[in-house]
Amino acid sequence: MAAIPAKPTSAYRVIHTADWHLGKLLNDQSRDQEHERFLSWLLELADEAAVDAIIVAGDIFDSANPPQSALSRYYDFVSELNRRSGCALVIIGGNHDSASLLEAPKQLLHAFNVHVAGALHEEPSSRVLPLPSAENPRLAVALLPFLRDRDLRTAKAGQSMDEVLIEVAEGIKRRYEETAIAGAAFGCPMIATGHLTVSGMKPSDSERQVRIGGLESVESAIFPSTFGYVALGHLHRPQEARGNAGIRYAGSPIALSFSEAADTKEIRLLDINTDGITQHAVPVPVFRRLVQLRTSRKDLQADVAGFDPRGGELRTWVEVIVEDAAPGDDIVELVRSAAESGDFEVLKVCRGGTTGLTGMAAGDLRDDEAIDSLLYDPDRVFGHLLGEHPLLDEEEIKQLKAAFAELRAINDQPDQT
Repeated sequence: MAAIPAKPTSAYRVIHTADWHLGKLLNDQSRDQEHERFLSWLLELADEAAVDAIIVAGDIFDSANPPQSALSRYYDFVSELNRRSGCALVIIGGNHDSASLLEAPKQLLHAFNVHVAGALHEEPSSRVLPLPSAENPRLAVALLPFLRDRDLRTAKAGQSMDEVLIEVAEGIKRRYEETAIAGAAFGCPMIATGHLTVSGMKPSDSERQVRIGGLESVESAIFPSTFGYVALGHLHRPQEARGNAGIRYAGSPIALSFSEAADTKEIRLLDINTDGITQHAVPVPVFRRLVQLRTSRKDLQADVAGFDPRGGELRTWVEVIVEDAAPGDDIVELVRSAAESGDFEVLKVCRGGTTGLTGMAAGDLRDDEAIDSLLYDPDRVFGHLLGEHPLLDEEEIKQLKAAFAELRAINDQPDQT
């Protein structure tokens, strides 16, 4: 366990974490062993650091219908956290989560000092959670989960895409402002939560691009200055908003893709006093090392055979990128042969500048395999098709993009039938 700062006298101590993605697979490989170790580590940290509350800023699960193993791991953590210390657990829904799944056991979870906001509550005062209690508020938490188009505006026929985006941005800002006003009634420091993209941040390729009513990102200025800290989720790299260290993404606790292989994962430790909020980064141990191994066709076999897999309790996973491989090269078989005696597992092989192969059993790479990545960016595909249509003018394209954004918003609502 990394050195933990001593808890200041009379401070209320909070952990900010996010994007657990329980049930996640990487190239069809389960992440259960890593998640099990992370949650055990988090329980020990909560004990050792005398933590009063843990805030999880969305994406507890990787899908709206998580596997039973992920649900069991979640509930085991809730039970053990309560048994050990009674530390409060505060959870908001993310874009991967089902709001109804999170909130179904809400009353039961409340008995375990767990507070869940899967969907936005209409009344601003009901979005504010005083901790440890309304009678003795040390901290007010604004519970704003992943926001959907219906939370922010009423659709109007004939609106242009620009009008929709302006209305959505104003709606997000309004939701935070009215919640801040409601929270001020408790007369204590306030923390906001959120699950969205702030402009200027550094994403990774493991995040599903989300648009709220077609809006890709918001400016950090939407968060009222009355919030002493904004605990964000969605982006998997830990980072702060430009020019504002009080607006932060905790990032995911494990690397969710090879693009995050070199990242240092962390949780944020917050000490709240009446005179302000002090924050510390606590690095999360590397339970399984992910590595991007870049090589050339000439050096491939030597680089793979000589790779040092050390690091982490679990077997290292590797993505091999052959920068100059030609389409006809059987690089999968070459990598397989070179890696046979190594104490690591190659999950992915690709040519430089391409999407790559999933698994060691795939055949030769083809240029058209990059098309697979477009399945995760339907807005780009739709925009391309509109641009190719010879009979559409600029205004018609804008209107169709606005309609498509509304359809995307409806599709991103897993709880609606």
